[in-house]
Amino acid sequence: MAQVAEQAETRVVDEGLESGAQNLTEERIEKVINRVLKGESGARLKAYVDTCIHCGLCSEACHYYLSHDKDPAYSPVGKVKQTIWEMIKKKGQVSAEFIKRASEIASAECNACKRCAMYCPFGIDIAYLMLTVRRICHLLGVTPLYIQDTAHSHATTMNQMWVKDDEWIDTLQWQEEEAQAEIPTLRIPLEKEGPTLCTR
Repeated sequence: MAQVAEQAETRVVDEGLESGAQNLTEERIEKVINRVLKGESGARLKAYVDTCIHCGLCSEACHYYLSHDKDPAYSPVGKVKQTIWEMIKKKGQVSAEFIKRASEIASAECNACKRCAMYCPFGIDIAYLMLTVRRICHLLGVTPLYIQDTAHSHATTMNQMWVKDDEWIDTLQWQEEEAQAEIPTLRIPLEKEGPTLCTR
């Protein structure tokens, strides 16, 4: 109980999740969840959900589970049970608070590395299930702010770090110098339009 209280105190409030969840209605949540589950996911999702026996063998593969004192809530199957299975069981009739927590789990407690699938005796791709949760949350506008920032940066500048042109040039020149330690004739020709790496 003390551990739960401590986690509640240290929980970071994410503006992307908070503002997104404020705009949700139960009707919209249900509509989006059922659209994804019935119209986009199909047989693959159903096969995974119907096949899983909740054995927990996937747990030892999950770095998040291992780094949180093997708390079953952080195991891959635990994350799936708290998110996509709940959505399926309730036929999309979940709250905005539930969606906010589901987005947090899918985006911040799972990096979709797919190690758990390697440990699953049935080959269930839990990362696919968590990516389905991310998809639902994104369509509902409940996405962590840092992910929104990265996506917006990439859409605007074609790089995900808001790197300005002059900083990009400095970075490329530095990379050229570093690479020349191994390939002395390598050049990154910045004065030419559309060039590729070349050696003299």
